[in-house]
Amino acid sequence: MDFDVRPLGKNCAATGEPLAPGSQCWSVLVEQNGKLVRQDYSSEAWAGPPENVLGFWQCEVPKDNGGQQKKLDVDGLFDYFVQLNDSPNLAEQDYQYVLALLLLRKRRLILEETTDTDDIPTMTLIGSGGEGPFQVMERELSDDQIVELQQQLFGGSSESAA
Repeated sequence: MDFDVRPLGKNCAATGEPLAPGSQCWSVLVEQNGKLVRQDYSSEAWAGPPENVLGFWQCEVPKDNGGQQKKLDVDGLFDYFVQLNDSPNLAEQDYQYVLALLLLRKRRLILEETTDTDDIPTMTLIGSGGEGPFQVMERELSDDQIVELQQQLFGGSSESAA
């Protein structure tokens, strides 16, 4: 069963005051007119869950990023992925593998099949616009390597990759 619940609000449901970035707050789910409604409360205004609450939890208000949400340029990343195709450079193959996984998640690439090439799992991928096919071998990367690749690709924070 899917529920359509909005993300964290900007203002406290009790006071109407803005929720301070980086502060702790409380969120609740209540039913109003047959719909699930999320209400968010600052820690100062929190007096416990209201009556008829379906669920509640504590969370942190995200820090302000200048009002701009980071967006991925999926087509730009796809172009870079294509440029790396068939590269003999191992570092570039690492980039291509990470980009392939990201572009699969963003539905810019479609997994056609997985085969073994010299006992290494290899993905056959097609671009969502019909480009390809592309062969990408699985790479064994450590957590540190993945973090480093994400930082190089996305300029610091790995949050952009999600």
